[in-house]
Amino acid sequence: MKDMKEKLMNLDQLSRRQFAAGTAKAALGVSILPIAGASQKVLAAGGGKAEHCIFFYMGGGMTHMDTFDPKPGTETGGQTKGISTGVAGIELAEFMPNLAKGFKDIAVVRSMTQKTGDHRGGSYWMHTSYQPRATIVHPTMGPWAQTMLGKKHETLPDSVVIGGGGNHPGAGFFGPALAPIPIGDPEKGIQNSRPWKGVDEKTFDKRMELMSTFDEGFQKKFKTDEVSAYTQFYDETMKLMSSDDLDAFVLSNEEGYQEKVQKYGNTRVGKGAMLAKRLVKNGIRFIEVNSGGWDMHNNLWGGAIQQRAGELDNALSALIEDLKAEGLFEKTLICLGTEFGRTPKINANGGRDHHPRVFSTMFAGGGVQGGQVYGKSDKLGMAVEEDPVDPRDFNATIAYALGIDLNKVVYAPSGRPFLVAGHKRDAETNEIVTEGKPIMPFFS
Repeated sequence: MKDMKEKLMNLDQLSRRQFAAGTAKAALGVSILPIAGASQKVLAAGGGKAEHCIFFYMGGGMTHMDTFDPKPGTETGGQTKGISTGVAGIELAEFMPNLAKGFKDIAVVRSMTQKTGDHRGGSYWMHTSYQPRATIVHPTMGPWAQTMLGKKHETLPDSVVIGGGGNHPGAGFFGPALAPIPIGDPEKGIQNSRPWKGVDEKTFDKRMELMSTFDEGFQKKFKTDEVSAYTQFYDETMKLMSSDDLDAFVLSNEEGYQEKVQKYGNTRVGKGAMLAKRLVKNGIRFIEVNSGGWDMHNNLWGGAIQQRAGELDNALSALIEDLKAEGLFEKTLICLGTEFGRTPKINANGGRDHHPRVFSTMFAGGGVQGGQVYGKSDKLGMAVEEDPVDPRDFNATIAYALGIDLNKVVYAPSGRPFLVAGHKRDAETNEIVTEGKPIMPFFS
């Protein structure tokens, strides 16, 4: 031990940090260490008020020109008209009248940009702050929050994905113990949640005890991080399934259910928003509501944009109203993202194609000051004109609102370093520094 200490003290600052990281990684599998003295630090602990986050993900590539950044009267504006928000010079698309009326509660980004027009790659980057790699899967924001802030509820999961597909990155290298619980249909909640259905509880417990006995030998022989993670995931799942807290996932138990369905909309995104509010109220930290159908290559104004934007408008405005009524709005960050925008040029089929150069996102609640727009697209909606924001900045804004330290490095089981909002090595110091920067005007 003395020799090891002397060797450690003889190393330079960077080498000592790498030595400590490697030791912690060997002991814990995944380690978290601060970046000491990083020369490009952003603000560390978040300044927002958010205890929860509801992330609306618009799968398929939401058209910015027909939602949050309309260009009526221009050659690229199409048939979409603008509607006043009550703030001079700022309009939303006509299909979002409720959000326009309540614009004081929301903050819009009109200068999002990213590197790929591929659905899967764009979605991955928006969810993780990293581009896809064949050798690793990066975590999404819910598992990041649990890793950095700890588990919020004793029984319920820390993160949930409502309506997500099989390509969702989930917990990535954090392992299955932190994986978000998937809910396919918000109306059905967690299906088959009572594993002893058809047998009495005593018989079920005996079966579980017998299975644990068989499993014990395997766990002792293969003491790896992966086996431990799956064992923990299994134990947490069984604990949840035997808990009365599962009522949180039963949407029909929501007070005033029928009236709220009418308000939110009898749609997947409407009921997803309803369930998300219910899960926030019951103490779950991070909920993603996934809503597809935005890949509008054909006949955009034949009903597609009116339906999708209208459903989203109802769901978001009802959610904000509900959170306010229950005293949860300032504690809950609402954010909305998509993999890319759609071309300002209207194609031969009356639709818009993939366009990553510029698109729009939205934030509300959780300490965000509404009634403002950050960034600007050019007059035709082709490119960013002012204040570009990429997926790392988008996720840095979420992290900042939740109080996650943007300067803490996590070492994956492979020994590679990662940060919640992307990272790079400083060319002069060789230190690991964050790439994502939160949109600070939203918190002023």
